[in-house]
Amino acid sequence: MDFARGKLMLASFLTLVASGIGFATRTAAGGPWEREFNIGGGQFGAILGAGFLGFGLMIFFGGILVEKFGYKKLLMLAFVLHLVSAVMLFIANPLFDGWRESDPENATQNVFNVLFWSAFLFSICQGLYEAVINPLIAQLYPDNKTHYLNILHAGWPAGMIVGGLFAAGFIGEEAWFTELPWQWALASFAIVVVAYGIMVIPEKFPETVGESSSDFATVFSCFASIPFLVLIVLHALIGYMELGVDSWMTKLMENLLPNSVLILVYTSMLMFVLRFFAGPIVHKINPIGLLLGSSVIACLGLLWLGSPIQSVGMIFVAATFYSLGKAFLWPTMLGVAGERYPQSGSVAMGALGAAGMLCVGQIAGPRIGTQQGFSMSENLQQTAPETFERYAEPEAITAWGYEYRPLDAAKLNAANGAELGEDGKPVSTQALADAELIDEADKEVLLANADTDFSAVQDSYLFGGRRALTLTSYVPATMAIGFLGLLIYYRSIGGYKAIKIDHEHEDAEVPVPHEATEDPLERPAPTEY
Repeated sequence: MDFARGKLMLASFLTLVASGIGFATRTAAGGPWEREFNIGGGQFGAILGAGFLGFGLMIFFGGILVEKFGYKKLLMLAFVLHLVSAVMLFIANPLFDGWRESDPENATQNVFNVLFWSAFLFSICQGLYEAVINPLIAQLYPDNKTHYLNILHAGWPAGMIVGGLFAAGFIGEEAWFTELPWQWALASFAIVVVAYGIMVIPEKFPETVGESSSDFATVFSCFASIPFLVLIVLHALIGYMELGVDSWMTKLMENLLPNSVLILVYTSMLMFVLRFFAGPIVHKINPIGLLLGSSVIACLGLLWLGSPIQSVGMIFVAATFYSLGKAFLWPTMLGVAGERYPQSGSVAMGALGAAGMLCVGQIAGPRIGTQQGFSMSENLQQTAPETFERYAEPEAITAWGYEYRPLDAAKLNAANGAELGEDGKPVSTQALADAELIDEADKEVLLANADTDFSAVQDSYLFGGRRALTLTSYVPATMAIGFLGLLIYYRSIGGYKAIKIDHEHEDAEVPVPHEATEDPLERPAPTEY
């Protein structure tokens, strides 16, 4: 049966555009949520983490479901659940208003739960998309998987560009045009969801490897390969570095740029363009060499971003370098899974994606936020102890090996968002005066000391963000060591080769590579790089 490859490719591309829009707008919602709900950095990080947790779980189990039930049914399920996630955003404010009346002590925690589960459901849909579209595109373009998977995953930065520009124009007090209710901005991804749904409904899809194979257990054979297990660990680190940093980039750059979401838009634009050129690069240096070089560049880029840069121009130069490093990592890893383990279909790709997303949701998002919060509090306590006492929470918390007193989210938001004059004093303290979630007695004390406190808080916030980026640079450094080991390994067995399944005979046994135990000269239909 002939399939509309171009239409299926576009629909798959749009699923990632929708995911990118939702991701970018959510990362810009920290300020409004701090003001309206008193949601602090730790809770914000947890919500961002929920946006990856469901993704990680579903992309793996979704891969198994795809092999069992096919591509189209899971895309339709994700279509419905994505719209439900958008509806949950609109009920958050009415519910919070009711809780402030009936249960004020738990109002913030309750609305946090609503936002958490909305993000979790959103991530479930993302996982279903990835479980479907990666093996689908690899199957539609069997002779150039890595190239077309990179093009497919240009949809993610494309969505972040659209979502980031929308956030810059309409989310937060520094919005370019006007500040819209955050719900409308965060739910804007639903427009793209409806578009891809209309496109997919009438289309026919190819059978998956599991549907066309008489031996369903064959799709799990990738887990018998030690190099594949190494790839899983490395992809977890890619998720930590790429999506963990993207989750926090907007907030970490708040005091460096007039509208910090611009840095996310800029790096996304670079990724979008670069991913269209992965094919020629791969054919020159092979996928593992590309992954090794990208890891080194990403490490250096993060170290540069974490340094005390003062110039806005230099921030974008450093971000350019970082983007060159991260652009090819995620889709090229999926290409490696598709080329080395074609008999495993969506399961191999799903396992890598699950590792990356679970690492982001359960480790990277919360850990980077904790590192930023700890470094900020520690710096403020050392440089301005009196200011620290006015802004810090009374009780210390312990997270990820750090014990510290975090800064009060509402107080931090009021000080951090203030515009400072050349003398370092705030141009206006109106945001602090209007803050509803700060006790009136505390507000009077903070207003009396705003001239000295605001600059100290902003300096410490900036220090915390830079320190978090520097610490994250250790992750791509570790990745580089892992890819170097894989490069040496593949050269020891005759070079990296893409394996192809012979589909000429339906009853033919699907060849299963055993890496080091298999003679590379006896592998079926290899394509060398």
